[in-house]
Formats: sequence, C-alpha cells, structure tokens
Amino acid sequence: MATEQARTTDDGAGTADRSGVPLPLWGVLVAAGLVILCAGLREVADIIAPIFLMVTLVITVHPLRKVLLRWHFPNWLASLLVLIVIYLMMAVILGAVALSVTQLALQLPNYQKAFESLYDWALGTLRQFGVDTSDWRGMLSKIDIGSFTGAAQGVLAGVTSAFSLVGLMALTVIFLAFDGAGARARMLIVRRLKPGVADAFADFAHRVRSYWIVTTVFGLIVAGFDVIALLIMGVPLALTWGVLAFVSNYIPNVGFIIGLIPPVVIALLESGPGMALAVAITYAVINFFIQTLIQPRFTGDAAGINATIAFISLIFWASILGPLGALLAVPATLFVKVVLIDHSPNARWFGALINSDSDDKPKPKKRKRSKPTPPAVSVEGG
Repeated sequence: MATEQARTTDDGAGTADRSGVPLPLWGVLVAAGLVILCAGLREVADIIAPIFLMVTLVITVHPLRKVLLRWHFPNWLASLLVLIVIYLMMAVILGAVALSVTQLALQLPNYQKAFESLYDWALGTLRQFGVDTSDWRGMLSKIDIGSFTGAAQGVLAGVTSAFSLVGLMALTVIFLAFDGAGARARMLIVRRLKPGVADAFADFAHRVRSYWIVTTVFGLIVAGFDVIALLIMGVPLALTWGVLAFVSNYIPNVGFIIGLIPPVVIALLESGPGMALAVAITYAVINFFIQTLIQPRFTGDAAGINATIAFISLIFWASILGPLGALLAVPATLFVKVVLIDHSPNARWFGALINSDSDDKPKPKKRKRSKPTPPAVSVEGG
C-alpha cells in the first residue's frame, strides 16, 4: 500500500524510490555528492590525472600484447615491450614539446624591433581615422616582447615538471603493463559475476583506444601539412608550430585556436599582415578539410558525445585536474558516460542529452551469415 501511494503522482513529480525518498531530494543528494567528489578530485589531481592518463595509454597499447603473444612471445617479454613503447611515446611527446618551447623562448627577443615597427604602423593607421593616439605611444616603453620569454619559460617549467612525476608514472605503467597479462582472466571472472560491468569496461576500452589512435594519427597528419605550408611560406619555427598543432589537437574545440595564434603572431612580426592572414587561412583550410570532412568518417562513434558536451567537459576537467585535464577531457568524460550512464538503466535517459547520436534505438548486432541449407533432393522412382 505504501509503495502504491508513493508511486501515485501527477506526471511523475514527487515519485519516490523503494526507500521512500522523493526523487527531487535524490537529485539534490546526488548533486551534493558530485560537488564533494569534485572537490576531492581537485585535491589529488596531481596523482589522479597522470595515473588515469597512464591507464588509458596502457589500454591503447594493449592490442600489441595480443599480437606479441600470438607470435609466441613470453608473457614477461610482451609486457616489457609494451612498457618500452609507452615510455617512448611519453619521451617523444614531452621531449618535442620541451624542445619547441625552448626554441620559442630563444627566438622571441629577436622580434622586439619588428613589434615596435608594427605598433607604430597601427598607431599611424588609427590616426588616419581620426583617433587620438598621443597617449598610446608611451605605452610602447612598457611593452617588452622579451617578457614573453618568461611566459615561455614558465610553460617549459610546466612541461619539465611533468618529468618530476615520471617516477610515479613509471611505477604505475610497470604495474599496469605486467598486470595486463592477467587482465583477460580477471575480466572473464567479472563477466561471469557482473556481465553489465564487464560490458561497460570493455566498451570504454574500445572507445578510448579508438579515440587516442584516431586523434594521434590525424594530429600527425594535420601537423605535417601545417609544417609543409609554413616552410613554403617561409614562417620561422615551422617545426615548433607543427609540434604545437599536434599537441593541441588533443584539446577539443579550442585546440585549433591554441595552435593557430602563435604562428600567426610570428608571421605578423616577421612579414606583416598579409603573411599573417595567409597563415590563418591556410590553417583554417587544412583544419576544415582534414578534421571536419575526413576525420569524422574514421572516428565514427569513438567518443559518442556532442560538441557542446565536449566543450563543457574541457572547462570542467581543466578546472578539476588542471592543465592535464584539458588533455584528458574527452577520455574522462567518456569514462563517466560509458561506465555510469550508458550501461546503467536508471541513468540511460541522461545519455540522450549528451550523445552525439540522437537515435535511442539499440543498434542491431551483426550476425554471422549462416550457410544456405541445400534443397532436399526428392527421389522418385523411374
């Protein structure tokens, strides 16, 4: 009787669950719990963010283990090779970023005179339109483009500080890589006890692997075309801007702008507004053609979140996990979506608000084609 009374509502408002707690109150409790969880994550962001990054990288490289085992490599050797591959990935990315930022810091002071000339040209243009710039000329003495070198060195310090976590990350990867040998047996046990949980983890592994691989491949393609275009136009530090374009490709929505602004500014100081406009148009064409027209055909439903949620997740995870949160925005959102929403019957309705595909019908599973049964041969006399 009590249960029937709790369920008797107008349009579901005030519906209570089995414990008798009204659903609106449950919403408040869940929101309060999320706030506490986010505050806790922010306090341990320096530990959680690198570990989560390492977990996703180990998942991404895990198919290599299967290939090595198929080639009859011992388990310990397959784990060691997987570990070496992950370390090489970390060294190449961090090393390339550190080298590029160092080159930028060394080159910036050389553009002080070019900046002053550009500033004078801008003031002259404004005077032609009747703008009083008498007080603006004194501002130039307060602007020192060499001060941007300090900012670049600050970025370099942030990059090198990542190496201070290499001890923790290295130990994490070692345990994850060698524990991967028993991952299949553990997942079989989980699947037998909790099939829904096993499906959620398998779905997340597949999607995050597809995301990292596709994003990396197309990031390299975009960076390659950017470097070639910059070399043809004669823009200095072309390789530096190529590395920046590759790294910023992992940041959703605003990554393109982050990779675009520095080469446009350098082109403006080096060759004037015409070259800066040419760089901006070239970047926009390359980005539109590759990342808008071609890349979605390969990504498919790798992430499965719409553009608005991707942008909100960038702001959210960057505020919770710091700069590394911008890099992990899509994988972290993907983990929450797949594990807590897609495979939870009570929360699946929320997936309709964040999914990239508005169709809520389950996709039919592909079935193996069965061989046609040969027609029966009738045997007649004569």
